[in-house]
Amino acid sequence: MHSIIKQATKAASSSHTAAQAGIVIVGGGLAGLAAAVEALRRTQGSGVTVALLEKEARTGGNSAKASSGINGAGTQTQRKLGINDTVAALEADTLRSARGEGSSVLAERLAQDSAGAVEWLQTQFALDLDVVAQLGGHSVARTHRRPDTPDGRPQPVGWGIVSALAKHLADEPRFRLVAGARVTTLELDGARISGVTYEQDGATRQLDARAVVLATGGFGGGGEWLKRYAPQLEALPATNGAFATGDGLQLATAVGAALVGMERVQVHPTGFVRASEPAAHTKFLAAEALRGAGALLLDARGRRFVDELATRDVVTSAINDACGSPDTRATHAGAEDPGLPAAFLLLSQAAADAFGHGALGFYEKMGLVHSAAGLDALAAALRMPRAALEHSLRAHDEVRNANSVDGFGKRVFPQPALNADAAAPYFWAVVTPSIHYTMGGLRFDEHAHVLRATDGAPIPGLLAAGEVTGGLHGANRLAGNSLLECVVFGREAGRQAAMLALV
Repeated sequence: MHSIIKQATKAASSSHTAAQAGIVIVGGGLAGLAAAVEALRRTQGSGVTVALLEKEARTGGNSAKASSGINGAGTQTQRKLGINDTVAALEADTLRSARGEGSSVLAERLAQDSAGAVEWLQTQFALDLDVVAQLGGHSVARTHRRPDTPDGRPQPVGWGIVSALAKHLADEPRFRLVAGARVTTLELDGARISGVTYEQDGATRQLDARAVVLATGGFGGGGEWLKRYAPQLEALPATNGAFATGDGLQLATAVGAALVGMERVQVHPTGFVRASEPAAHTKFLAAEALRGAGALLLDARGRRFVDELATRDVVTSAINDACGSPDTRATHAGAEDPGLPAAFLLLSQAAADAFGHGALGFYEKMGLVHSAAGLDALAAALRMPRAALEHSLRAHDEVRNANSVDGFGKRVFPQPALNADAAAPYFWAVVTPSIHYTMGGLRFDEHAHVLRATDGAPIPGLLAAGEVTGGLHGANRLAGNSLLECVVFGREAGRQAAMLALV
């Protein structure tokens, strides 16, 4: 899939050097790709061209790293699986997770279009989003991801989606991808955005357009924006690529765009700690789908301390509180202790089966997940008393079997914690909270218009989608809503851009 993205980049950028385009999209993650697909569809037969400018060598961005799935309420897949879900429930879960700071208008639009977004990916791009899990903060199972292939290979959901869209765009004659292009300025014609100036291969070029879509992602990769709005988090590891530096914020604020919620930066509770490089700044994300499949979190003494399916902010806070001291912090035997709060993540055989051994095997090959046959071996590997470990797992299963609620408020118990076969393997990892997503960004409306700081009116010709925007997720993003917002608002930005280009 990696090669598909790279080949699409080469094919689309090799033969076009025009100085104008009907629509310019800045950023080649899922939001930008979805905007391009939709804009091209809406302008069929018109001759309108779409140019996508990506500062990296290939498309994908942080969307390609997404591993837990995309939310959809009332999808055909849910109905086939007997899962009862509603648009109102997804909207309510999204706003509850936002802690009173999310926009009800944006959340309503996100939820209303969620089933259509998932089914668009399934029907238009033949993506088998057939595995549905209940992740943290959700009232039902609605996060769709891909199953392992029949021969056991993993199919990462984010990578699969961006690869499919990039491949589709590579065959579009009215589309061109300009890779290695860093946009420096949004051009104005009076009050209207009229194009962009960008740098590529040491040269400065200008590209005129009737509409510009910003899909440049967030600022979780570090840099001035993170330092300005969340300096207390700078020392934390991050799951973001270093390219996530808030470029679109700089471009849009220079033409008067409003910002919202900039101090709201999501710290994901589970970034993998690799034994060979425990102090590495960049962490590989331990997918929330692991906990959705039944993984538990334990401190170094073998005790649970949180509802593993609570929202990300709650789980992160619990790890910081319960696993921050030398005697409670999880570490690998013989490895350096970076001094950051860390927990053990543990899957039984049943939880591993539910998650999928293709992805789990991939984590094992990377040295992120380890296995131990039976409780004795597991306790030895984790360097904790077997009795304490067994007590925690057995207590979990007793509540699960009683269909009750445990002391942490947990109501959903996907799988048993203890293996039925005493010799069966357990799978474990060390995880630490890591910067993952920036909820703040450009203030925008449900039609993807970027709004002015002075009067809240749309900036003519300027649209945005994805993590560059703010206001939807409030203080905390619900798991699975990132890919969803990229599709919902990326497609909406494409629709609006097409209307402007056809005027």
